[in-house]
Amino acid sequence: MKQNRIKITTLILLLIVSNFCWAQKLEGTVKYEGSLNKTYIDSILKTIYNNKNIPHAHKEFAKNEYGSAVDVDYYLHFKNNQSYFYYNDALELETGHNPTSSLIGKMPFYRNIKANNIIEINQYVGTINRKPLQWKITNKTKKIGKYVCNQALATETLFSRQGHYYTEKVEAWFTTEIPVSIGPKLYTGLPGLVLKVKTDKFTMTATEINLNPRKEISITVPNLNKIITQEQANKKWEELAEASKQNN
Repeated sequence: MKQNRIKITTLILLLIVSNFCWAQKLEGTVKYEGSLNKTYIDSILKTIYNNKNIPHAHKEFAKNEYGSAVDVDYYLHFKNNQSYFYYNDALELETGHNPTSSLIGKMPFYRNIKANNIIEINQYVGTINRKPLQWKITNKTKKIGKYVCNQALATETLFSRQGHYYTEKVEAWFTTEIPVSIGPKLYTGLPGLVLKVKTDKFTMTATEINLNPRKEISITVPNLNKIITQEQANKKWEELAEASKQNN
């Protein structure tokens, strides 16, 4: 009996080591489709139309703006424990302003798994070291494409450009079949590639996954000598919001 336990323990350790080594060599690209949630659009428009202080012309503008929202594409490259997530603005250049990309975000993210950092490259306030989310993995599973995924939940604390904090619930679906601890934006740190993320406002879903492609994968590494904290970034957002009020 004791020998059997030793054999099982040894086998588990070998599987873990094998899985880790495979993850070290794994590289690839992922294409995500981002869309605004209908429930969010409906709630925003309802709030706007119920506000008597908002002119009718502004209400119609908002209706047309959200009505014309189209899905957008994002890309994730990963290689050698690093990843780079970015927005594809090609469609926006053709169609003009799109509220989908504005709400999901256009800023790229860099992640180094070994350094355990998540870096947002923000053109307005600087290069930000984002705080990782605290995930709770549930026992729920489902298939996304050909991959079996596990559910993870978190609460994200955000800072409004109007100068206040608020929270949003985040639901992520990750697969241990691709054992890399990365995902879109700051939705990383789980024991597998994140294939889907849903927040109160938007949903991002992996539509194309290309593992170990023949074409060389490039990872854009930002200047890590001028990183600011999340609190410093929030302070800058506060200052920008105050300056905007004074100009108006």
